[in-house]
Amino acid sequence: MAEVEYSTTAKLPVETIWDFVCEIDNWAAYMTGYQSHEKENADDSVWVLKGDVGAMTRTLKFRVHVTEWAGPERVTFELEGLNEQMSGDGEFVMQSYEDESAEATAATTRKGWLQRAIEAVVRFFFRLFRGRVERAASADAGPGEGMARLRFRLEMRPGGPMGPMINAMIKPAMTVAAEDLANRIVGHLETERPGSA
Repeated sequence: MAEVEYSTTAKLPVETIWDFVCEIDNWAAYMTGYQSHEKENADDSVWVLKGDVGAMTRTLKFRVHVTEWAGPERVTFELEGLNEQMSGDGEFVMQSYEDESAEATAATTRKGWLQRAIEAVVRFFFRLFRGRVERAASADAGPGEGMARLRFRLEMRPGGPMGPMINAMIKPAMTVAAEDLANRIVGHLETERPGSA
């Protein structure tokens, strides 16, 4: 099992982020490796993602099922691999960031130097090929009026005989993908609301 979590802040109301995230078509295309998706109904869709893990490049097909639309605070979902033995789940959490109490709920984890180094290398190559997300000056600012925090969490569980090896290799890529997804969503919304920064 590999799990990552990333939080960012923006000078946007929680409702603005929710209005974007509550429609799966809006954020599916921001996923790293996005190739396509097909929406079946409000809760179910099939996504095709191209994944690069080390020397392996795979096209992955996932059934995504939203298990909770708890607006404007939370969206939770489950993933099930259709062409690979892989499952997972994740969530978006949006909250007002007008005081320090929101900061207390943000997860903080200590990473070892090796994990930080691997993530830095993955981040370098990721940005080299995909580009850097431009964010407003308010990006990751401290608490303040009109500020919101967006947290994205993703857990993946590779299966099959290669599961343990894939599990060890995907976490650095997942970390960078989580950062990229949250920052691309907020960056898009900040661009749409130029007076928000």
